[in-house]
Amino acid sequence: MNKSTYDLRQMVQAALNEDREMQEHGIEVLDTNGIITLTGTVPTPHARERAETIVREVDGVTNVINELDVI
Repeated sequence: MNKSTYDLRQMVQAALNEDREMQEHGIEVLDTNGIITLTGTVPTPHARERAETIVREVDGVTNVINELDVI
């Protein structure tokens, strides 16, 4: 994993952790050249959408693949 990929992944994870609603969920973040894939589970469709919105606002993210499951 190159440094820039690691940094972007860390920035995305930090952005999710800064949001009170997202702190409770174990969302996994994968970065492939700026394309962020989110996996894991969230309790509501709102939380799923919120996670994607947060990630899209991070500089360097070019696209988001939201594979979060609502349970």
